[in-house]
Amino acid sequence: MMPALFIGAGLAGIIQVGVPRNVLVTLGSDPWWSVLALMLLAFVVSICSTVDAFFILSFGATFLPGAIVAFLVLGPMIDVKMLALLRTTFTGRTLVQLTAIIALCAAVLGWGVNLAAA
Repeated sequence: MMPALFIGAGLAGIIQVGVPRNVLVTLGSDPWWSVLALMLLAFVVSICSTVDAFFILSFGATFLPGAIVAFLVLGPMIDVKMLALLRTTFTGRTLVQLTAIIALCAAVLGWGVNLAAA
């Protein structure tokens, strides 16, 4: 698990340093776009599900709670490496449907948390 933790910490650091702070704050303060942004990040980053919480901790002050929840729900279920693994068993159509259902559920959950926190 340590290599995944180091990779996750490095990626979080690169994002925090590489992306301008005003962009992160603007994106993170919007209840709709923050959820979508962190869902995309969870899909692309593809780190270990046990490291996701440590990774997203660095964005806790920048993004809304619903976006963090969506990240933590989507990341362990569907990401790039999981789709590659599932592709060995399931058809492309099944994977598209599965990804759409999980992403929709994570987005609704994230938006609901943001609305409840407002």
